[in-house]
Amino acid sequence: MPFNLMKERLDFIDVDKCECKSTLIEGGGIGTTIDTATSHIKVELAANGGSVMKVESTYKLLPGVEVNDEITMAKDSVTAIFKAVEAYLIANPDAYN
Repeated sequence: MPFNLMKERLDFIDVDKCECKSTLIEGGGIGTTIDTATSHIKVELAANGGSVMKVESTYKLLPGVEVNDEITMAKDSVTAIFKAVEAYLIANPDAYN
C-alpha cells in the first residue's frame, strides 16, 4: 500500500452473506493523495465448488489531485494480498476449519 499507516472503519459485516465493507479514513505517508477509500468485499459460491471474491473499491482524492499511480499501486497491493491468502489456504485447507 502507498501508506506508512492506515486507520480504517468497519462499516458493516454480514457473516451469513460473506460480505463486509470498510472505509480507510486516515492514511499517511510520502505522496499520499487519497482522502478516503471504501472497499466492499463479497465472497460468493462458484459453480465449481470454490468461491469467487468480488471487491468494489471507491476512492476520494484530496482536493486538486488527479488520479495517479498510487491508486494502481493500491489495487495491485490488495490483489497481491488476496493471492497470498488464497495460496496459503490452498496449501493449508484445514487452516480455516
